[in-house]
Amino acid sequence: MPSFAIHAICGNELIKDFDISDNAKKSFFIGNIIPDVSRIPGYKDKDYVTKRKSIQDRKKITHFRTNKDAVLAYPDLDKFLEKYSGSVKSNIASFAYFFHLYTDYYYFRKFLPGILTFYDKNMNQINDSESVYYVKINRTGEVVKYKDLFNKDNENGIYKDYSISNNYLIKKYSLDLDYDVFFDYIDQNGFYIDIEETKSIFAYYAVLKMKKYLKDEIVFDNELSVFCKSDLDNLIDNVVKSFKKEYGYILSAYMN
Repeated sequence: MPSFAIHAICGNELIKDFDISDNAKKSFFIGNIIPDVSRIPGYKDKDYVTKRKSIQDRKKITHFRTNKDAVLAYPDLDKFLEKYSGSVKSNIASFAYFFHLYTDYYYFRKFLPGILTFYDKNMNQINDSESVYYVKINRTGEVVKYKDLFNKDNENGIYKDYSISNNYLIKKYSLDLDYDVFFDYIDQNGFYIDIEETKSIFAYYAVLKMKKYLKDEIVFDNELSVFCKSDLDNLIDNVVKSFKKEYGYILSAYMN
């Protein structure tokens, strides 16, 4: 998944020319990260078996993923808009939720296939999560085991790259977030989102999780193993440009 820094920066770049209030900007920011809170309504209900799902199962719900058995599973944007097109045009938090899904869609559908290629044990190229065994890092040509590349403890794995890239992107784009401002806004009931796959009350946990990954977590300034910095810069630029091109009719609701 794209890192919190990528989501935050893409969002900031998208709305920097919007003529909206400070509170609307706060609602957009929170709506843009709330899908990754990994919670769905009733997910702790012990008597409701279908709600007691793993984090990945819950993300399939919050991210509207239909190709759930793929290595690179991405949101079904049309499915989301069929259900929430009205809300997206009238509630900026719902609009931000959709932009989060679009960022994920672009990342998994258009960006990551240029970075990684997936294979089964016989080195047949695949996109099946059940059969994936090897991954080629396209930039270097190195082939590694899938489970190693996606091991959070691997010093040369993709999750370490996320931490390194967070540090790089925060500095480059001068991302300076006052988390207390967002917590106060939520405490004052300023945030509301009209998406039944989440709840407005999850906003607090979303901001807390982002604070953990972007501020409280140890950051690294090492060299990237999987990505390169130009990849990340191009990703942010392309996400914003392509979204404006494809969904300009939605943007018009928030711009003069």
